[in-house]
Amino acid sequence: MNAIYAEFGISKQGHWQALEREDAWTAKELCYVGLMKEVRQMHPGMGLRKMYEQFQPEGIGRDAFVALGLREGFRLYAASNPQRTTKSVKSARYRNLLQDKKFTNVNQLWVSDLFYFPLWERHYYVVLIMDVYSRRIIGYSVADSMRAEHNVKALSMALNLRGIDSYQHQLIHHSDRGSQYISDDYTNLLNDYNIQISMCTDVLENAHCERVNGTIKNEYLARWHIENFEQLQWRLPIAVNNYNDRRHDSLGMTPNEFETYVNELLPDQRPVMTVFTVNKSFENSTQLALNFDS
Repeated sequence: MNAIYAEFGISKQGHWQALEREDAWTAKELCYVGLMKEVRQMHPGMGLRKMYEQFQPEGIGRDAFVALGLREGFRLYAASNPQRTTKSVKSARYRNLLQDKKFTNVNQLWVSDLFYFPLWERHYYVVLIMDVYSRRIIGYSVADSMRAEHNVKALSMALNLRGIDSYQHQLIHHSDRGSQYISDDYTNLLNDYNIQISMCTDVLENAHCERVNGTIKNEYLARWHIENFEQLQWRLPIAVNNYNDRRHDSLGMTPNEFETYVNELLPDQRPVMTVFTVNKSFENSTQLALNFDS
């Protein structure tokens, strides 16, 4: 062995130190891969880069973490594009109230939308309601139809969660012009709580809700290999809870953490979120976008 060490210009001590370093790195890799497996169980659609940013594992850089995950088979493949479920109703009764609005707290802007989820040869429909300021999903429902009663169920969940008797017209509920949102049962419930009603004039104006729809559908439900309606009913609350505990880049924390954070701030200390219009002349339409002012 001494002759071999001499041939390659290394010492016996250096050789064993290299082996120890290799063993230590192998042990670390096993820990990182274990983390990836655990995260994918909770967040099956979370990419490796997002995973690294959320959990900040010690002792490894982002690129090395991503490379390790790809090598170990954690590459994500894009889900199929969702089909649109909106059945728009022409109604001028409710206008869009969001252009160039500023918000400084939760319970000032809720948005709602629904998406379909296919199981075998049937379609089920998931309704979500999100508080845009915190990005927290506060109401949801899943059913085998798009009847308004299921949207009412999601809205009732949000109202019960917040526990406020009257919003005194300080809260805007924004949606598309789907028949569910224009139904008397739905609008009467909003009016009972003194909530302003806002509706899109163009489907692109509800893009922030369609984004969370895509996350719940494609990064959670579609990756859990759900087999029946009972499993879908069971999995949806898990997906919502995991989403609410998932770090958002725009917040720098999870939606649940952000709500706790802003609740401890004085009104003039809270971040200002602006919803503004982006003209897209080549599509002859207007899209709503949002961000926190610096």
